[in-house]
Amino acid sequence: MMSTSLAVTPEGGSLFSMKRSSPIPRLLAFSLLLLALLYLGLGLGFHLKWQSALAACRQSRAARGEFVEPKVFAEPLALAFDVTFWPVYAAANLYHDGTPFASLCTH
Repeated sequence: MMSTSLAVTPEGGSLFSMKRSSPIPRLLAFSLLLLALLYLGLGLGFHLKWQSALAACRQSRAARGEFVEPKVFAEPLALAFDVTFWPVYAAANLYHDGTPFASLCTH
């Protein structure tokens, strides 16, 4: 029969004893979590504002009797795209239309 025992260091402590770790990894993980939450929060705000601008544009175009394009993506998919890629959308909209919440009415 095999004996299972923990290895003991010369100081008398176990090799597997729990030691207090450095606060740097915990601080780094917390910082990354805060940064991710900030990114997603800004993305959610961007999505809500942009969808509001698009809805207002659709209403004004429909009131003038113009063609109103249908929504392309289902709402959960549009939310996922907007929250994830909002910096790209905002930069492209700023470059082309001068506003981060561009729609057909801002051309």
